[in-house]
Amino acid sequence: MTHLVWFRNDLRVSDHAALTHACQKPGQTVRAIFLWTPDQWHQHDYGLARQFSIRSALQTLAWDLASLGIPLTIEHADTWLAGVDQLIGFARKHDITSLAFHREFGWDEVQRDQYAIDQARAASIKCWIAEDRVGFDPASLLTGKNEMYRVFTPFKKRWLSQHAQTPLEQPLPVPGAVAPALAEIPDIPVVSWQGAAELPLNEHDAHQQLNRFRETMPDYKEQRDLPATEGTSRLSAALASGAISLRQCMHSAFSHPKRDSAGVQTWLSELIWREFYHYLLYWRPDIARHKPFYPRWDAFPWHRDDEALVGWQQGQTGVPIVDAGMRQLASTGWMHNRVRMIVAMYLVKLLKIDWREGERWFAQNLLDIDLASNNGGWQWCASTGVDAAPYFRIFNPHTQSERFDLQGHYIRRWVPELASLSEPTIHAPTPQVARHLGYTLPLIDYKTARAETLALFKTL
Repeated sequence: MTHLVWFRNDLRVSDHAALTHACQKPGQTVRAIFLWTPDQWHQHDYGLARQFSIRSALQTLAWDLASLGIPLTIEHADTWLAGVDQLIGFARKHDITSLAFHREFGWDEVQRDQYAIDQARAASIKCWIAEDRVGFDPASLLTGKNEMYRVFTPFKKRWLSQHAQTPLEQPLPVPGAVAPALAEIPDIPVVSWQGAAELPLNEHDAHQQLNRFRETMPDYKEQRDLPATEGTSRLSAALASGAISLRQCMHSAFSHPKRDSAGVQTWLSELIWREFYHYLLYWRPDIARHKPFYPRWDAFPWHRDDEALVGWQQGQTGVPIVDAGMRQLASTGWMHNRVRMIVAMYLVKLLKIDWREGERWFAQNLLDIDLASNNGGWQWCASTGVDAAPYFRIFNPHTQSERFDLQGHYIRRWVPELASLSEPTIHAPTPQVARHLGYTLPLIDYKTARAETLALFKTL
């Protein structure tokens, strides 16, 4: 018998249920496959950053699979459906008897996987499917009224009440297998993200980073909102591609000697937030098609301002903390989470530009792009998604800057034309100072823009 493991957003060998399942019975051959589909990714607004992240994880995955005696094949296809046809053709050619993979959510992902199941059945290939992106089957987490959760806090309470720590899975080498030739990893156009190396993109680096972060995890609550410090886990890219599993991160938190500390509990809460966004995608796959969670907000009269949008994209808004974040993104393929909220709310609540423009830009440029988290974050900032806080929550970017980058270190790094300024001037330089330093003048007045946005929301 020959088993085929279909890798997608789970590019690792440890704690990989599908791989462990394929390897657990002696006397069986195991192969692995990955579909390289840049045209499909482009349809989802994923850019070179996504391809770079995947490629980095694939390089290590190929080595690790080879050490287990498992060859990895990379098939090129224009779309996921065309890729499934190639996968089934590959399976027929190599006498595959079973196909193992992890379930994914999202409109196109669900269509792809159902097509794969149907085609496999027609080819007399058994399918074995497991959960990977979430800890629980979303259909099993319901309110007392047997409905989906729409608010995070009760979802988190229910999640924690059902959680039980289980051993992490490890695959076994295929007995008697000879290490195969390594798969040829596709090339991508040259990229020059200065900070790409700062994020772990493969399984080995991800686990080393998790071990480092474990030392400072108890301080996470105090440090996570300070963009000038190394206060976050920096595991988002590895989680997005599956180079490390959510379960492995959860295990690290639950088994921490200071598990009950505010820092560990806060990081655990952030991991559950990640699961919550995938949970929402399961119940509402239409949000993957740029639909607001609550349709009534589609009536908001978003502004079409191409000049302001480009200014935001290029870090030329005249708001230092916003420009710092957008320049960090352009330079490194990553942005600090607190700053993501600031730049997102500036775009949608002050420039009044459609949140989907921001969602698309992040998808095109982030190394750690994850559909569910990206969509959830943008809808949270736009007040179009599930959120206990109403539409009138609007961040003041200047006070946010003073609060979380008090000494201006983050701004000085990414907006060097302001490096000579002292605080508090660096957070909101006057027009005279901005002109003297060659810095962009503000695109809008905060108070005026805020009042206009509130008035527009109130009409709905």
